[in-house]
Amino acid sequence: MVPGVLPMILRSTPTAILAPTSTLAILPKQSFTETSAIPTNSPSPTGTSTIIPTDIPAFTFTPIHTSTAQPLPDLTVSAISDPTCARDHLLTSERDYVKLSVIVRNVGRVSTRSFGSFSVLVNLILGQQRYSLDEWASSFNGVIDSSDMDIPILHPNADVKLNLAIDLKGNKTFGVEVIANSGTNPIPESDTTNNMLIQGFSVICV
Repeated sequence: MVPGVLPMILRSTPTAILAPTSTLAILPKQSFTETSAIPTNSPSPTGTSTIIPTDIPAFTFTPIHTSTAQPLPDLTVSAISDPTCARDHLLTSERDYVKLSVIVRNVGRVSTRSFGSFSVLVNLILGQQRYSLDEWASSFNGVIDSSDMDIPILHPNADVKLNLAIDLKGNKTFGVEVIANSGTNPIPESDTTNNMLIQGFSVICV
């Protein structure tokens, strides 16, 4: 009778295993129907992602607004004339000196009127040393005459001519450095890279 019990136990155990397998066969069908709904909704997020690149070209138009900004003047030193020798007989020493002129031009689109006056700096270069007109005048009494270096107004495509008369104190070779808009409160410009001009000379006054 013991061998007759063992087959019955073996039959009961397979039937218990078949019940959960039948339920597992149903679960994949339910999960498949649920997951199949997700891809149908997934095209809508992808559709929103395609809208974002269409908005990107709008940012490329922002630099165009910079062109509508207020135009600015553009000051440049267009020329430094060759020096000419002169002698003023009214001076007690009757010393020789050189005369030259500097031309500053506004190549910008607007006048400097609304931005205020600007200053022009002139340096005398002797060897490796630079002397402003004020330094050359105070230290060596070497400036005989000079135009006013503060310019109140300069219209577009207009020039201002600044005259200088300098006693070189016996120097034959020298240089002149001119910097437009070089005051303590410079006015705004569209381009500040063209504000300086340096010219070298060699002159003998007899």
